[in-house]
Amino acid sequence: MLAGRYRLLNPLAEGDTGAVWLAADEMLRRDVAVKEVRLPPGLDPVRRQEACASVLREANLAARLKHPSIVTVHDVVIEHERPWLVMELLSGASLEETVSRRQPLPVHQVARVGVGILSALAAAHAAGVVHRDVKPGNVFLTRTGRAVLTDFGFAAVEGEETAGRTGQLIGSPNYIAPERLRGERGGPASDLWSLGATLYFAVEGTPPHPAESPVAAIGRVLTDPARPPERAGHLGPLLMRMLAPRAEERPSFEEAARILQEIALGRPGAEVAVVSPSPESLPPAEPEAAPVPAGNRGRTLVWAAVEVTAVVAVIAATTGVAHFAFGRTVQQGPPRLSEKPGAFTVPVDLCELISAADVKKLLPAVKTPGKPTNQGGCEWMSPGIGLDVQPAPPGKQWGKSPRQAHELFVNQRNGTLPSGQIGWGWSEIGAAMHSARTTGPLTVKPVGDEAFGYDLYDNRKTGRLEQSHVVLRVDNLVLDVTYTVVNGSKDGPAIQAGAHTAATWVAQALNKQKARG
Repeated sequence: MLAGRYRLLNPLAEGDTGAVWLAADEMLRRDVAVKEVRLPPGLDPVRRQEACASVLREANLAARLKHPSIVTVHDVVIEHERPWLVMELLSGASLEETVSRRQPLPVHQVARVGVGILSALAAAHAAGVVHRDVKPGNVFLTRTGRAVLTDFGFAAVEGEETAGRTGQLIGSPNYIAPERLRGERGGPASDLWSLGATLYFAVEGTPPHPAESPVAAIGRVLTDPARPPERAGHLGPLLMRMLAPRAEERPSFEEAARILQEIALGRPGAEVAVVSPSPESLPPAEPEAAPVPAGNRGRTLVWAAVEVTAVVAVIAATTGVAHFAFGRTVQQGPPRLSEKPGAFTVPVDLCELISAADVKKLLPAVKTPGKPTNQGGCEWMSPGIGLDVQPAPPGKQWGKSPRQAHELFVNQRNGTLPSGQIGWGWSEIGAAMHSARTTGPLTVKPVGDEAFGYDLYDNRKTGRLEQSHVVLRVDNLVLDVTYTVVNGSKDGPAIQAGAHTAATWVAQALNKQKARG
């Protein structure tokens, strides 16, 4: 039993450095996967501490990226002097196992895998994370056809110190981009090269630079072009471009997504008006659990037993293309956004964005000023009613530029579940943990530069709307404004209007700050 709640049942996979266990989460009554990291015997305390810190870092990175094609990390436990990672339980096998045990996959299936993983990478890059270890062993194929990117243990974060890791060769030589083999840090284009090599393996059954040893593979990747594919059909030209030796010669994520989607849908070369696939064109999703955000002073939110159709095309929306998601038309992002630093270059005090007089309009019984949260946000509370303004995604207050903030906004919108069951509670306003259902993303009246909404409804007793969200972007800042009413004093439209009103106040205050420079 780990942490008093995770009971290990039986190993699912084992290797030299660890194992993956089937385990039962006895608190939430669900099965999970637990990754055990086995440390070499006799490891000195400093190295042991570094290894534990590395696993904690992997958990934090994966947990902050909410996407249907990124494995969900629920928890991390340090027990028996080693780390254990608690993740969603996936049913299926890795791409490497699937191809090695059976045979190369059909072209259209490989393209569908590519759409999912490319979308996951786009979401990670929008959050400033480069995976750096995309390979067949880190792509998991579920029994329902969903492709999931796993293992963020080697990921690099924008602005993160790399001292102590310089010169280390991270990843598998057959799937490392040439620039990284030359000692460069690499970036999104490097992940694109690795994805190209991974898809090449999936359709051909061999890496693009086959070699008898890792050293030979490094030499071939650095000096030889990829072997022309024989089974890839319409996918071949794209794979060869993704595997171009120079990063600037590779296609953009948007172009790669468009071509992959067309091949997956059996329409190679057709003109595309909208890049995002309709829900009907996607494989059925399996029930899955989303991550548990860090607590905000007693406020808890636990995702459970969610049924959701996977969204696999972030890329189109990040370039301003009209996006169709979950059967609703979501407003189009600005077609041209500045790459220059935005107006908000230092943390914003969110408690100052809404005046005490305005707070009183939504929370008449409020007696205390806004309270800063541990995620850099602010919340106002009174019995049965709460108002909350948080960075979106949590803990990341701004993008460096309006363009990057727009990508964060799109990542947040595409990670919003359209339906499902959750458990949530906010003890400080008197909301005990209870079951609810979600809706979203929803079109809202214009707020800031762009916005969308989503709502939570009580799922067991009253069925009424209890919480309404508006996620908005102003310049390079993205925020989630929440209005919660659990005492029955307001109906659904009034709660939605309250969230929109508060979001409008926030946008107006930010625009005033922006105008003042």
